[in-house]
Amino acid sequence: MTPNNHQKKQPTPEKSPEKSNTGSAVEFNHIENVIAVMSGKGGVGKSFVTGLLASSLAKKGYQVGILDADITGPSIPMLFGLRGPVEPGDHGILPLQSSSGIKIISMNLLLPREDQPIIWRGPLISSAIKQLWGDVMWGNLDYLLIDLPPGTSDAALTIMQSLPLKGVLMVTTPQGLAAMIVNKAVHMAQEVGVPVTGIVENMAYYRCPDTGKQHFIFGPCHSDAVARAASAPVMAQIPIDPMVAELCDSGKIEQAVVDESEALFTAFVKKVPVAGKPIPLQDSQSGYDTSPTRHTVDPTMALPVIQDDASHDQSFAGKGYSEKARRLIQSKENLGCFETPDARAKFKGWCGDSMQIDLLLAGDVIREARFMTDGCGATIAAGSMVTTLARSKSLTEAMQIMPEDVLTALDGLPEDHKHCAELAVNTLRETIKTALENSKGKS
Repeated sequence: MTPNNHQKKQPTPEKSPEKSNTGSAVEFNHIENVIAVMSGKGGVGKSFVTGLLASSLAKKGYQVGILDADITGPSIPMLFGLRGPVEPGDHGILPLQSSSGIKIISMNLLLPREDQPIIWRGPLISSAIKQLWGDVMWGNLDYLLIDLPPGTSDAALTIMQSLPLKGVLMVTTPQGLAAMIVNKAVHMAQEVGVPVTGIVENMAYYRCPDTGKQHFIFGPCHSDAVARAASAPVMAQIPIDPMVAELCDSGKIEQAVVDESEALFTAFVKKVPVAGKPIPLQDSQSGYDTSPTRHTVDPTMALPVIQDDASHDQSFAGKGYSEKARRLIQSKENLGCFETPDARAKFKGWCGDSMQIDLLLAGDVIREARFMTDGCGATIAAGSMVTTLARSKSLTEAMQIMPEDVLTALDGLPEDHKHCAELAVNTLRETIKTALENSKGKS
């Protein structure tokens, strides 16, 4: 097929959208915070995170817009169930609005068919992005989220250099390859001078709906490494949920219930506040404190807090669980892993549940501790508590932690789950043994 024949069969790539009164709407818009959602890698869920965050903000009363800057592969209209055409206003294009009032513009809303490809080179794509920013009547917005395409070239550079960004929200997944490529995007933002607002790890794990166990099907997380490179907090670790995926495919992302969205919302608005609007510190439904600063595992990081949703894990909904244990089951405090721990060990209990504990050391003192498990809610509570008890103790002192200490600190566990404290303590001891062996090897 010759180039001329190819052009005859495809939408003409030489022309961008009609360019009239470029930037004419800018003077009528007031947008307080412009945040780009980026990863550098495709397939990690940037559009999903953009839609999820926008929905959470809108439900809390914020005025939100989404600019879909992925010109050649737009996903935002499908997530929200929107189709063009858009209408012209007095001073520019009027964005479509979702069911919760989110203002949305995307190249797909300007095309006669949603499956029509855009075959443009970089300069035309950059020009189109500038027009979507300048020719759209956004009005008054607290937040405009910009869904970036993959890569660190023309589109991303145009947005970082041409638009008044407050920051960039980086999206990654547990795979090491994803973290490596996302780090490229982090370094790009740093070189251009745009701060990284936070890190979101998507597809972090899968929670079995029958048992409540978490399965880290893509392996251990690498968000710590991205967070350290970006000097930014991990705002949420979002699990894989087939029901949420089905809602997104049906254009109903605003109806999706994602436990971690509350943590993402709280961490985000604390980092990028809106003048004159108080920051909600508590989820109105669960009554749990959702401030991300309460769950700090590193001075620059905050782990996610999960709302109360007993449908996901009935195992802790009955009698026998203290309020403290329930809180830890919900918040999953200290859940996660370190990219390069000073010591790591795994242990499998007689019940079949497994746990892994990672330690960061300062000499022979445990500076930070995290755990991962495929166990039940009681195992999560025990893992959270044992890693908290171990923090700031010497290795020798931490070796003296007993299952009874964990149970006392949790205000007890149901009789048939007390062995979870033994699993947590045994895992900690194995990790301490590894640390001591590593120390001997170095000496």
